[in-house]
Amino acid sequence: MRVSRTLPAALALALLVSSFPAPPARAADTGPIKIAVITDMSGVYAALAGPGAVEATKMAVEDFGGKVLGRTVEVVGIDHRNNGPDAAIKAREAYDSGAELALDMTNSAVALAVSAVAKEKKKLAIVTGGASSALTGAACNRYTYHYAYDTYALAASTGANIAAGSGGKTWYALVPNYAFGQQMLADFTAAIARKDGKVIASDLYPFGPTTDFSSYLLKAKNSGAQVLGLFNAGADTVNSMKQVKQFGIDKVMKVAVGLLFLSDVDALPDVFAGSRITTSWYWNEDKQARAWADKYAKRMHGLRPTDIQASDYSATTQWLNAVKAVGTTDADKIQGYLDGRQFSDFYAKGGEWRARDHRVLHEMYVVDVLPKEQVKEPHAWFKIVQTIPPSRAFRPESASVCKKDW
Repeated sequence: MRVSRTLPAALALALLVSSFPAPPARAADTGPIKIAVITDMSGVYAALAGPGAVEATKMAVEDFGGKVLGRTVEVVGIDHRNNGPDAAIKAREAYDSGAELALDMTNSAVALAVSAVAKEKKKLAIVTGGASSALTGAACNRYTYHYAYDTYALAASTGANIAAGSGGKTWYALVPNYAFGQQMLADFTAAIARKDGKVIASDLYPFGPTTDFSSYLLKAKNSGAQVLGLFNAGADTVNSMKQVKQFGIDKVMKVAVGLLFLSDVDALPDVFAGSRITTSWYWNEDKQARAWADKYAKRMHGLRPTDIQASDYSATTQWLNAVKAVGTTDADKIQGYLDGRQFSDFYAKGGEWRARDHRVLHEMYVVDVLPKEQVKEPHAWFKIVQTIPPSRAFRPESASVCKKDW
């Protein structure tokens, strides 16, 4: 519009401003709040996370009421295909499209890649699936929390337990050649050494899916080591353990399974019977865990959840509570609210969001895999033989190597 020169300047300015319509409210303030579940939907980790992880996250949102701050909450499943660079691209797209939280990342290379994007975008990432302890160590950052288990906790329990006994001092390690396997090897080597043991040899194989482990297993059998350490996960663990049994290696060596999930035992219960492992949660550990697992099973055709899938629900609920408490999805304010906060739910007993390095503390469990004749109902494969308190389950704060940037 044209403003008369005879009008006072202040009035002219007021008329000029009023002639334009008020800008619409920003979509980011009124549209849906999105949670991106970046997981393996079709590869080696699909059974232990994948579609079940997405469903568990949706359950958490529904149980919360479907909304927070008056806005609907949407869950978007993203298949990372076990490719770190591709996952980083997809995470960046998700954040740019309105995602306020990235979750799951079952693959350490993926988790580290998405964590870097979270830092760049100043949005939160809660890793429930990736295991590398580097996430709270050399690669720690303000915007990433490590929620479920990690390689340090697995090594400090399973590795130290076996190395402390007779016939467990010398190890041969079978390791997938990517971030998870490399960190597992480093953390197990350190844990075994603390019990006067040693990894005398290791084989790093190309990351999967791998179906033929025969050449590696024969080398292990001929190595003279007392223990075979399987430092892989998912379908690779199933395939390698199956061949351990076929070649009779378990008759001449102890077998240490670094990371095992309920879904793995479901696939080959006879193969894993008798194994002692460490887990962050078990669906039948108490009434509270079972009640949630019953709800999950009704949605998943009778399947019982893994600890990753349970942790996705728990982490989502904790994040939604934080958003409600601070009144915003701003990552910096949520981080300030979570750091040092204690909590407890069906998944995390004695939970704490450790401020020093963003390691989420909670109980861990040493369990034995039962033989079929001792299993009283479907999927009830585990027997808890030791509860590890939060203070001992993870790397001590005093030993943290995280160079805190917040």
